Amino acid sequence: MPVQRKQFGRRGLNQQGPTQWGSSQNEYSGNNAYASTAGAYAHAGGAAALQVAGDSGVSVTDAALQFLGFFFSFKGRIGRLGYWAISTFNSIVSVAIIFGFYASLGLNFENEAEAKRILADSSFFTVWLTVLPFFVSNVSVQVRRFHDRDVSGKWMLLWFIPIIGTILSICQGFANMFFAGTRGSNRFDTPQSQAHVFD
Repeated sequence: MPVQRKQFGRRGLNQQGPTQWGSSQNEYSGNNAYASTAGAYAHAGGAAALQVAGDSGVSVTDAALQFLGFFFSFKGRIGRLGYWAISTFNSIVSVAIIFGFYASLGLNFENEAEAKRILADSSFFTVWLTVLPFFVSNVSVQVRRFHDRDVSGKWMLLWFIPIIGTILSICQGFANMFFAGTRGSNRFDTPQSQAHVFD
């Protein structure tokens, strides 16, 4: 009785074709790699409701929280481009709010006494309360730029010291605006860090 010899050449074992278990091992490994990458992305994004197969969706609440974290978080890092974008946006909006408030008063500076009376009777609490979130956002991006350069954000506390704080704020503010961050990871990295996105 002739013995059928197994062929392991080109015609024998097809690594790319389907096997009795369904997909090939290479395809299975590729799916595992894709699943691992998607899982890592979901973890790094904060809380993305990703699914490897089928339609995937992101929770609206998680997306909103991640967006707010980009403006107000004091953790993690942020690059120079993100720093400039957020700081410029916050400054423009804050100036527009203050300018709009003064414009709404209809001040006539030719009558100085009347202008002073209107200003004295006006409530600035609402204006400053409106501008406060943008101020907090600017502080948060400063702290994250410190972190991106592997410097503690607590250095900002020294900015409130007279004279010395002014000098420090100018020097460190210049560094935050123009100096590149740490290459690779540093002690302030978090899964939600945005330094790798904007720099």
